[in-house]
Amino acid sequence: MPADADMTAVASPMGMTRLLLTLRARADAIAQRMASATLELELERSRHENDMLISIGRALSQERDIQSLLAIILRRACEVTNADAGSIYVVEGTDEDISLRKLRFAVSQNDSRTLPPAGFTMSVSSTSIVGQSVLSADRINVPDLYSLDEPGSGNNPWGFVHDRTFDDKYRYQTRSVLAVPMISARNEVIGVIQLINRRAKGWITLDLPSDFESGVVPFDDVSEAYIFALASQAGIALENVLLYEEVKTLFDGFVKAAVTAIESRDPTTSGHSERVAELTTGLAKAVNRSESGHYREVRFSRDDLTQIKYAALLHDFGKVGVREHVLVKAKKLYEHERELILQRFQLIKRGYKIEGLESKVRYLMESSRDAVAEKLAAVDHDIVAKVGELDEIIKFILAANEPTVLDQGGFERIATIAGMSFVDDHGQQGPFLNHDEASCLQIRRGSLTEKERLEINSHVVHSFTFLSRIPWSRTLRDVPDIAHAHHEKLDGSGYPKGLKGDQVPIPARMMAISDIYDALTASDRPYKKAMPTEKALDIVASEVKRGQLDTELFDIFLQARVWAITQRTSS
Repeated sequence: MPADADMTAVASPMGMTRLLLTLRARADAIAQRMASATLELELERSRHENDMLISIGRALSQERDIQSLLAIILRRACEVTNADAGSIYVVEGTDEDISLRKLRFAVSQNDSRTLPPAGFTMSVSSTSIVGQSVLSADRINVPDLYSLDEPGSGNNPWGFVHDRTFDDKYRYQTRSVLAVPMISARNEVIGVIQLINRRAKGWITLDLPSDFESGVVPFDDVSEAYIFALASQAGIALENVLLYEEVKTLFDGFVKAAVTAIESRDPTTSGHSERVAELTTGLAKAVNRSESGHYREVRFSRDDLTQIKYAALLHDFGKVGVREHVLVKAKKLYEHERELILQRFQLIKRGYKIEGLESKVRYLMESSRDAVAEKLAAVDHDIVAKVGELDEIIKFILAANEPTVLDQGGFERIATIAGMSFVDDHGQQGPFLNHDEASCLQIRRGSLTEKERLEINSHVVHSFTFLSRIPWSRTLRDVPDIAHAHHEKLDGSGYPKGLKGDQVPIPARMMAISDIYDALTASDRPYKKAMPTEKALDIVASEVKRGQLDTELFDIFLQARVWAITQRTSS
């Protein structure tokens, strides 16, 4: 019956029986509406709790940094229970007996006091609330620590003795406590959420001693249900992050081992890969801070920085596929080639001397005494001149063997020397320098022939082939492509693909700058001297002006003093 009709009926004259029936019907209707409202309120509350747990679960599943994850867990736990303070302890160690492991005080928060950061460790012991929670794998709810009976009696079946040292130091009172274990998918306790002082309705901070008397209440069944559900999610999330960290540590070890393998082939480049990784990630972080220019909207996430780091560490791994003697070639000629030329010139010298001695014998047999002296002097003079010329040629060859820039005149003189010949002990005619030797000495810049240079350049292809065989995760899938392109130039003059402009990935452009700078400034190598920072930056700048390297990235490299990172590291 509608409310208005109901009231009209009551106002009209009626008998007692009818009045009682009408009032009962009215009461039933009101009770039904109240029940319905209560049910709607409960449903709304359930929806809110469900949405909250889903939101928390989503947040936990997306976080892979352990400290950040634990901070999220603790913050949400305090929010849903209105706890004033709390902390999370993480179980560490691998002993089968969990009592032999350690509890690390990982994170904490307190809305009423400013406290020092967490960090200490403690034993897993039944004398502490968190220790007992670990050992029992069960929640522990203490309504009021200050009201506990003697250990093992009354409301203290756990045998806790409250140490008030912390409370006295910070003028705090640890009253109600709720500890809930975080259990992994393997049914192991891997941590404990401990909440302190559930605040009564209307209380925000606990300041005065009286606040703890009237402003703190026990954690109720609803709080326990919330935290139990949260701890279940948190346990799985924490286990996933710990497993992620284990895999990451394992892969970091593999990468370092790979870098060691690279540098064992050429010890003179020791530290190059690590320095390039530091410079490149440093440049990426500087790009993240830029607020103007072409890269003002480019931002690298934590996963991006990890990807860049791995690509930089492994950018030269393909050098394991380059022949070692080519990889470490310090001069234009290999040592055995240099020694062969020196032995050949010793043979030529000896031939000149033998030829002179034969001339002297002939003159002694054919000429008079007065004429002999003049002839012998002429022979000696000729031998000295020829040997002197050979010594000068050897000196020039040894100078040309250095990996410096060879001028045009030197190029032509090598050709002239290669055109000279001698006769060996067997009467066979041979060149002062064979074709391969002359070609090596005519290298205009550096120490590598064109064939050797191409072999060295092939290391990027070897790197790509090797890295492409690794089943990279979604966040690291670009590592092979970044490493593959670190020798590409924006004008298309790089290798191996001759990419141009935007075809070159931004991380590869950053690595190109870092790689060139470190190669120029690295400690003395057999084929070059370490270059001063200013001169090295000038050389990189010249490549920028030629359109080979990225102008804006190099400007950031300079302005953010990224180049100084490796100087600070080595100092």
